[in-house]
Amino acid sequence: MYKLHFVNGRSLIIDLHLNGKTVLVIGAGNEALKRIKLLESEECKIIVIGEKPNPEIIKLSKQKKIKLEKTKFTSTQTLKKLKPFLVIASTSDYSLNQKIIDAAKKMKILAYASDSPDSSDISYLSIINHKDIIKVGISTSGSSPIMAKKIKTKTEKFLQKNISKTDLELIKIQKFARSESRKFISSQIERKKFLYAIMNDKRVKELLKDGKYMRIRTVIKKMVKDWK
Repeated sequence: MYKLHFVNGRSLIIDLHLNGKTVLVIGAGNEALKRIKLLESEECKIIVIGEKPNPEIIKLSKQKKIKLEKTKFTSTQTLKKLKPFLVIASTSDYSLNQKIIDAAKKMKILAYASDSPDSSDISYLSIINHKDIIKVGISTSGSSPIMAKKIKTKTEKFLQKNISKTDLELIKIQKFARSESRKFISSQIERKKFLYAIMNDKRVKELLKDGKYMRIRTVIKKMVKDWK
């Protein structure tokens, strides 16, 4: 989950799908390691270029989790060659990071540098991952990372207290129902009606109460085939 920045100064919080895409990290120090750690769960191809890599980055390379090019970054032509979806400039040289961002933008590549948030296309949010089902992103628009962290802690406690197991199971059920509805219902409006019908169906509610989740899937399959 990221904040996408527009040229008019406005921004939009989005879930940026990096699955299968190439992300280029330029720099191999502590800052680069921090960004790599955040990318690990995204199932993307991570290429790291850095002359003196952090030992943890070397370890990740040996584990085949990233591709490491142990060399100094010398030319922005590398971007044209690798054609990444996203480039992260994390060197200790501010002017080089800015040069990388400028080059990436000319090539229509998303770019980020932690020391140049105003020039970056995206910014990182403080993320809460609740049970690997619900994600909440918190941002102070760069005004106070400390407060973002504090608010994250408060929100985590709220979610733990107020989001029930039933809520989480309903999310899984709705995901399954959406997938099934696409097979049989062509109209988006009708698919939406169907999903609401699932939420309000007495049989589904009773089965959910009894924890019979596989039986719910059987009910959904029958309902979607009978939907008119």
